[in-house]
Amino acid sequence: MGEAWFMGDDRRHFPELMGDLDALPARDILAPLAEIASGVVSFGQRQEWRNWFHYLLAQRVTDGREWVGETLTELLVTGFMAHYPDGTTDSVYPGFQQDILATLGRSLMEPRCWQQGDIVVGQLLHRSNRNPNQVWRWWDASGDLSACLLLCAKYLPPSQVRGWFRSVLAIESPHWRAQMIVWLIGAHDLLTGLKRAPSELQFDAYPAITWGWSHLLRPSTTTESGETIPIADWLPQQVRTHLLDEVRTCVTDEVFLAWLESIGRVDYLKRELADLPSTFERLYMQ
Repeated sequence: MGEAWFMGDDRRHFPELMGDLDALPARDILAPLAEIASGVVSFGQRQEWRNWFHYLLAQRVTDGREWVGETLTELLVTGFMAHYPDGTTDSVYPGFQQDILATLGRSLMEPRCWQQGDIVVGQLLHRSNRNPNQVWRWWDASGDLSACLLLCAKYLPPSQVRGWFRSVLAIESPHWRAQMIVWLIGAHDLLTGLKRAPSELQFDAYPAITWGWSHLLRPSTTTESGETIPIADWLPQQVRTHLLDEVRTCVTDEVFLAWLESIGRVDYLKRELADLPSTFERLYMQ
């Protein structure tokens, strides 16, 4: 597989991908996945990148390893969205899109990531506070959460969106609840249509809901001939309406109080969320 660059005399290739992927560190898989996503967005669909993406997707779909703050899950979602901005229409094989949702879309629910109803801290969402200030950054949505939520919202049949999101909101983990508050604040402009695609989200927003290379995902797509074609509705209006309705229906005053009580029992969650619960109330509960 070659990099997404054709201007020099020598084009970088990734021969290591032809060996044992289990033996490769995460960074050696993240780099070519980033090349695939940026190549498709910049130069259009090319069979070389599509073939390699499908291969890496099948091999790494439940590999949630992280390197320098990005996970393989995030880059796989970005690559999938870059290749299939309007859905797959089962162009690979019948049931392909359903398989993506059942594997990549459920990657956050891997048994190793959960214990007694809460996440295993360090395995899922924000994974470490090893920094000078010893903060986890719970005030931002983790990249794998943002990627998987938008993957399911975008590619599920609209008739299934309400039930799926209701189940997301019903998870009782305090860490999960904290992240849902954060994600829904950050996603508000996307859900209301003020922003059209992940490329319009700010990586330094408060809170931020961007993920690995999500800035590539524009409200348009590039053909191999270089033509730019608008995507009519990156996140369909019907889906956005379903998501907003479920939040306002499910997160009642009583439910939100239960969220805050459970979050308050985890000191660093309460401290790092600070004023964000008040922002959530203003956006969704008034």
